[in-house]
Amino acid sequence: MHAFFNRHKIIFPSTIDSQFMQISEDTIAVIEYLNEFSEGTLRKKNDLEAIFEICASHNGADTLNRLVFTGKSIWNISNKLRKINPNIDGIELLHKEMERACNELISYLKEVTEFGDDDLIQRFNDVYFQLTRGAIKNIIDLSHDLAKFKELQQLNRVRK
Repeated sequence: MHAFFNRHKIIFPSTIDSQFMQISEDTIAVIEYLNEFSEGTLRKKNDLEAIFEICASHNGADTLNRLVFTGKSIWNISNKLRKINPNIDGIELLHKEMERACNELISYLKEVTEFGDDDLIQRFNDVYFQLTRGAIKNIIDLSHDLAKFKELQQLNRVRK
């Protein structure tokens, strides 16, 4: 399912005639800046906008920080798993850590989507909360974007 996107709303095809999730100009600006910082490599831009908007609207700064931290961890583990020999000692520990981090990220995403509409909840359920290879790939893609946000945060701290 592809989302239609404009500057103010995320419109999923199943929701064309229903309420749309309004995305503020501030959230759009943050994600656009992040996309520029990442040189256009964001993979889950619309979902990131929804997450950031909900967290901003519902005092979810702590949840967003945990999402970002966990996403960065998943991205780092994923990169290590891609680069190492699958037969080396200790690989099981990395797989267990990846599973733990994915479950943690899912729990934070569920916290966020409690404030979403039915269509967003269904979308996240279909895309991230299933026990499938595709859902894990989607979690890794979202984690890439969250890791980019963490990089941007760290860069801004160094500049101050």
